[in-house]
Amino acid sequence: MLSAASKQLISGALLFCALFPALAQSQQAPQTQIPAYQTAASDTFLPQQRPAEQGLNEQVLQQLLLQIQNKTKPGYQQVHSLLLYKSGALVVELYQKGNNDFINFELGIKLVKGQQDFVWSIEQPHYVASVTKAVTATLTGIALKQTGLTIDSTLAELLPQHPVIKADPLKASISLHQLLSMQAGFVWDEWTGDDLIQLWQQQNFVDYLLQQPNNGPGKSWVYNSALPNLVLHLLQQQLKQPLQPWAKQQLFDQLGFSHYRWDTQPDGVPEGSARLWLTPRDMLKLGILYLQQGQWQGKQLLPSGWVQQMTSRQASSPAGDYGYYFWLRQQDGVSYYTAEGDGGQYIAVFPTLDMVLVLTQGNYLQWPLYKSQADRIIQHLLSSIRAS
Repeated sequence: MLSAASKQLISGALLFCALFPALAQSQQAPQTQIPAYQTAASDTFLPQQRPAEQGLNEQVLQQLLLQIQNKTKPGYQQVHSLLLYKSGALVVELYQKGNNDFINFELGIKLVKGQQDFVWSIEQPHYVASVTKAVTATLTGIALKQTGLTIDSTLAELLPQHPVIKADPLKASISLHQLLSMQAGFVWDEWTGDDLIQLWQQQNFVDYLLQQPNNGPGKSWVYNSALPNLVLHLLQQQLKQPLQPWAKQQLFDQLGFSHYRWDTQPDGVPEGSARLWLTPRDMLKLGILYLQQGQWQGKQLLPSGWVQQMTSRQASSPAGDYGYYFWLRQQDGVSYYTAEGDGGQYIAVFPTLDMVLVLTQGNYLQWPLYKSQADRIIQHLLSSIRAS
C-alpha cells in the first residue's frame, strides 16, 4: 500500500510529464501514461523540448499550470488549452475538460450552452471568434501580392458599380488600409449597441454596411465586425475565384492544418470576423508564421514586410493600439501583439522573446473575465523567464 506522500509524489510527476511533452516522451513509463497527442503527425512541424532547455523556470510554470487546473489557488475558469512555443520548440501543451458553448449569430448573438464537461484535445477544433479577423488580415496580404492591389486601393476602385459607391464620394474614398485598421468611418456600435445583431439579420452584409451613416474615413477608430466581411468580399471579387478553396491552398494546407471549420456569410463568402474553428496547434502554427515574419518551413508564405505592417500601430483606440486586426500589447516591459477572440481565444506573439502563446477559453460574452485571465497567465509566463 502506497503512503499518502508517495501517491502525491507520483501524481505530481505524472502531471509534470503530461504538461511538458518532451519530458514525458523521455520517460520509460507505461504507454497509458503518455497522452495520445504526442504521437500526432503534426509533431513534425512542432519539435518538443523541456521548458528549462529554452530558459524557462519549470517550477514557476508548474505552479501556473496547477492553478489553471484549479489544483491550487488562485484558480482559473474555463481554460481549455494552453500551448507555449519558445525558440523553435513546443515546451508546454495542456488540454483539459470544459464547456463547448458557442455563439449563435443568426438568432441574436446569443450564447448557446453545450456540453459542460467536454474533453478538449489536440484533434478538437476550438471556436476562435475574432481571431478570425487576424486570419482575414493574413489572407489579405497574400491576395494583395497576387492581384497587384495595395492598401491604398479604395472602394471606388474595388466596387465601382455599387450604387452607394457611385452616389457617395465619401464612402467611395474608403481604402483597404482604413478597412483593415477599423478606421472606415461608419457609425457603428457593436460593443454596447446592437449593430452586430442587426448585421446578422441581413442577407447581404456589404449592402447593409454601405448604407450606414459615415462620419468620414480616417477620422476615428471604431470596432466594426462588418469591415472584415467586406474585405473578404473584395478579395474574392478581385481574385475571381471562390475564397474558401483559395485560402485552403494558399495558407491552411501550407501550414498543415489538421481539422478546421469555417462558416460563411449568408451569401456564401467566408465570414471574415468570426465563425472559424481551429485546433490550438494550428493556431500555434499561425503564431509561428507571424513570429518568423511570414516564413514557414523555409518558404515565404506571406509577402515580405506584411507581418510587420499587420502588427505595427495603425490606429489608437480606447482598448489599446491597433494594427491590421491585431492588438498591440505590453506587460512588464515586454511588447507583444495578439489576435484575440471572444471567450478568451488568444494567439500572442512575443518577438523579443522568440515566443508564441496560444490560449483557448470558454468564457463567452465575459470580456473582463477572459481578458484578466489571459493577462494573469502572460504575467506568470514572463515571471518564469525572469526566474530562470
